[in-house]
Amino acid sequence: MRNFYFNLFTLLFLVVLSLTVSFFKPVNLGLDLKGGISMLLEPDMDYALSQEYERYAKDIEEKVRTAGVNVLDIVVQKDGIKVETLDQKDAQKVFQIIQKDFPRFVVVSTNKGEPLIRLKEEEINKLKESIVGQTVEVLRKRIDELGVVQPVITKVGQDRVLVELPGVLDIEKAKSIIGRTALLELKLVVDSGSKEELEKKLTKDTELLPSKNPNEWFLVEKLPVITGADLKTAYTSTDEFGAPAVTFELTDRGAKLFGDATEKNIGKRLAIVLDKKVMSAPVIRSRISDRGQITGQFTPEEAKELAIVLRAGALPTAVKFLQETVVGPSLGRDAIQQSIKGGIVAFVLLVILLLARYKIAGITANLSIILNALLLWAGLVLIGATLTLPGIAGILLNMGIAVDSNVLIFERVKEELRAGSTFRKAVELGYRRSLSVVWDTHITLLIAALILFQFGSGPVKGFATTLTIGSIASFISNVYFAKFFLDLLVKLKLLKI
Repeated sequence: MRNFYFNLFTLLFLVVLSLTVSFFKPVNLGLDLKGGISMLLEPDMDYALSQEYERYAKDIEEKVRTAGVNVLDIVVQKDGIKVETLDQKDAQKVFQIIQKDFPRFVVVSTNKGEPLIRLKEEEINKLKESIVGQTVEVLRKRIDELGVVQPVITKVGQDRVLVELPGVLDIEKAKSIIGRTALLELKLVVDSGSKEELEKKLTKDTELLPSKNPNEWFLVEKLPVITGADLKTAYTSTDEFGAPAVTFELTDRGAKLFGDATEKNIGKRLAIVLDKKVMSAPVIRSRISDRGQITGQFTPEEAKELAIVLRAGALPTAVKFLQETVVGPSLGRDAIQQSIKGGIVAFVLLVILLLARYKIAGITANLSIILNALLLWAGLVLIGATLTLPGIAGILLNMGIAVDSNVLIFERVKEELRAGSTFRKAVELGYRRSLSVVWDTHITLLIAALILFQFGSGPVKGFATTLTIGSIASFISNVYFAKFFLDLLVKLKLLKI
């Protein structure tokens, strides 16, 4: 009797808890049920590789010249860093320096016999993996700032990223935030004017950048004073004329670098460069340390979006949109309605089948299936999982698996009754002798679901999530509490099977 009351209390507690959770907290709906946007992105690896060569070119040049090697020039190309030497001996010295001080690189020869420095193949693969990982993290931060509920941002294959935004239907706005590189750089201005005039003054240590004014270009130093990596935060504000602007604050390291640079260059202009375009170029009047402001005739919405992407950080490279899909909410409503109809039909057929086959015992199986569905739904809500159309298919499949467990147990109980056992003994022996098979079934299913969840993406994960929770709920309801229901019928002398 003590076990009976404990089981009864546990059952009532789980039912009340599940109903409360399901009533007060709605389940998150996925893209295929709620509507939204799906995009497949690919980071621009060629650009990222050329940027990596740009970063190392200056260090390599300093090492080579310090070692006394006679070089004519060091040029960054798409496929590596070319070192123009006077003779073969100097080329050999370059090879030795790279081998000793830059182990990530390898030296090959051009058609003219000049050293061409490239990243090793394994280093290129590491760079690609790092870029995809950084892209996923930056996109996740940006989308979290937008407040999208349960987005999907995941790696697909070796170098692609899938982004799903349930409830978001403005694809242009989403692309402007997701695909924006948001590379912020503060660079000292050498000169400004027309493009034709400035091209004559261009050197390898400077670069020519456009501004928001099509008639004005800026010649700036290539090496930035600080970059977006030195930002602590960014937020919308207004400039001295009351127009929308973005104010940024710097980290301790960034504030020191910025303070030292502005102190040494009072009277010069400082270009605020965003995605290789000069937004503004104010004159440095005094030492500036921990903050600055970006102006540029923004609308309030543009200022807000810029603050979001700056807070989330710059993408490691530009991204290309390979595929864009907009799913309307009406499709999701139709899918839900069809799924509900299918679920009701399936449940009614199960009820009829179980009652016809197992009489009164079939009632306990139906109660177990209802309890299983309730526990599964509450589990989805509690862990904050997203319900997708494949997830609904997983729920319906779980109903079939739940019935399978009851069929195994009931058939074993009937065998014990045919062997002459009493109802109480038949129930005990039937459960004991079929439990190992039921355990194996549920554990195998759980392992398969976890593997799908680990290695799958998008819809596959939705299916695996409901299957995982459903396997646990099925064992609790269709094994543990189904026996409790049968024991209750035995006590009341109502069991027929």
